[in-house]
Amino acid sequence: VILAVLVALRVLAQLNAGPDNSPKVGEVAPDFPIPAAQRGQPAGALKDFQGKKNVLLMFFPGAFTPGCTTEFTEAGQQHDKFVALNVEMLGISADLPGAQNKFKETVGAKNSFVSDRSLAISTKYDAAAANNSKRYYFLIDQTGKILWKSSNNSLIPTDQLLTQVSMALKK
Repeated sequence: VILAVLVALRVLAQLNAGPDNSPKVGEVAPDFPIPAAQRGQPAGALKDFQGKKNVLLMFFPGAFTPGCTTEFTEAGQQHDKFVALNVEMLGISADLPGAQNKFKETVGAKNSFVSDRSLAISTKYDAAAANNSKRYYFLIDQTGKILWKSSNNSLIPTDQLLTQVSMALKK
């Protein structure tokens, strides 16, 4: 019964998702500032990765929720595989920086996190929900263009995410 309810909720969420107004594959990714304390580096912006790294934006609903805990625990365990693909992962949520730091420590995540309290970044990517971010993914290449995205608000297991990212980078 529980499984049937969960499946029904997922289907309803996708039916009520509305049109996908997020940036399209092939478009230049909207830039945004990245505060210094959140990357362990000087303050910068998404565009600072151009010519250096591919970036995987991982919008997520909230630290310490069950799906997000699983997602970033697995991402931490697979971090070296993302590094081998020259991919910098940025987790983006409306959580305060302190909560994100505690979450990172607790789940063993190795990626950087960006606090989007005002949902300004999430709005640029059509990933803003009521008080948090939807679960959207965007892979941005070293030229700043979107190579791949998933905007159906569904968790992608890390092994599948690695496969999708790897395939997109080979195109």
